[in-house]
Amino acid sequence: MNTYTQRTDRFSRRIAIAALAAILVGGVIVFVGIGLDWGGFLGGLALGGGIGLVVVGAYFMGYAHGVRNPVSRRAWLPSQDAGA
Repeated sequence: MNTYTQRTDRFSRRIAIAALAAILVGGVIVFVGIGLDWGGFLGGLALGGGIGLVVVGAYFMGYAHGVRNPVSRRAWLPSQDAGA
């Protein structure tokens, strides 16, 4: 494995670990907020922050997957029909 591939693999692994941690922390915040029936402004702030962490974590998990498994730009081609 060359140095570039090793750096990319390490980079994507770190992003995936951070994304998984954000998803787990956000999920815990949401479930604790629902379980303890937090209300008012601070309860909404905690639930919104938890949901936001889950969404951001999911985005970065997809980003890390894309860095690890790149798809060439020629993945999709238009129809090659002769009649068009």
